[in-house]
Amino acid sequence: MAQSQSFPTSAHDPVDPDHHLWRNGHRWWIAFTVHLPGWQKERVRFSLGTADLDEARARRDQVLREYPQTRGCELSLRLDGRRGGMQARAGQGQAA
Repeated sequence: MAQSQSFPTSAHDPVDPDHHLWRNGHRWWIAFTVHLPGWQKERVRFSLGTADLDEARARRDQVLREYPQTRGCELSLRLDGRRGGMQARAGQGQAA
């Protein structure tokens, strides 16, 4: 089985090991955003074809390594694992 790649981060934003993954039924899927020429963005989503989380992580890491070179784009990744939407950010940005 392939080893999962570690992505750089700071001490303030720990990396979520399941970043860009979600389970849809019995399979793991990947979702990420790419920046294209001309200020365009595209959301990419597809099945990783496995029910095994470790295999999904390895496949995700391979996709994130190879996708920019093969498609001529730049990835836009959030690795910090914030999943709560507005509730997770409640209170941020408010004046004291």
